[in-house]
Amino acid sequence: MNDNLERLQKRLMGDGPAEKQVLLLKLIHEFETAPDFGKQYLADANSEPQRWIARIGALLARTGIEHKIAFQTARHTLVQYWSVAREPLRQKLLAAAEEIKLELELDGHEDIGQVYGPQRQYDFLRDLKEIILGAQKEVFVIDPYFDGQAFETYLGPLGNSCSIRVLCSRYSSEVASHVAAFGAQYGLCPELRKSSNLHDRLVIIDGSDCWIVGGSIKDAGCAFRGSWAVISRDLGHAFHGIAGSHFMPSGRLANR
Repeated sequence: MNDNLERLQKRLMGDGPAEKQVLLLKLIHEFETAPDFGKQYLADANSEPQRWIARIGALLARTGIEHKIAFQTARHTLVQYWSVAREPLRQKLLAAAEEIKLELELDGHEDIGQVYGPQRQYDFLRDLKEIILGAQKEVFVIDPYFDGQAFETYLGPLGNSCSIRVLCSRYSSEVASHVAAFGAQYGLCPELRKSSNLHDRLVIIDGSDCWIVGGSIKDAGCAFRGSWAVISRDLGHAFHGIAGSHFMPSGRLANR
């Protein structure tokens, strides 16, 4: 199946449980970090309040048409009610977050991001793939045992939709051949780096949403007890910066 068609079909089917967890994380983060609006309206698009409004607008639109309409209605009155607009917008974020929490609970997926028992290998593989396919800008995989098959399974379907970085070790030469073929087909060459000092297994989405994986990604289909946890966005940024320091210009594979 064409990779772009697969992503389109996935979007039409709606978000899976793993993507809902990511969306929930983002909604809560924006709710907790809402900036002070002040008393005077700020029209500057680069101001902190306006950038926050743009971010939550995108999030609320993703949660559903009713949240999108409610946000747009509120935005039309921002100039008139600027000094008191912050809390109603935060309330909309909270309502959307609670709705997603309820959906996850009703669907039996409230424990995603925790532990997958030995009989749930397919659930682990499916949910991890959903997280990766939900990326908008970048996927960054850190796994000492990441191999060519894992690249094909999890990163291949991304096509040229976002940038890709991989930090691995044992199978780096094997991954390099997949990277070369991927770049030749899509015109977008993933960045690959080898390090012998890797211990943690992380998947970082769009530079901030960080998932710690409790087993090698390449073994997701095997009989093991897999687990993962979502960590805070601040720590996600920190991990992204630390792991990113291993990288050299795109297309080069080097030891470190």
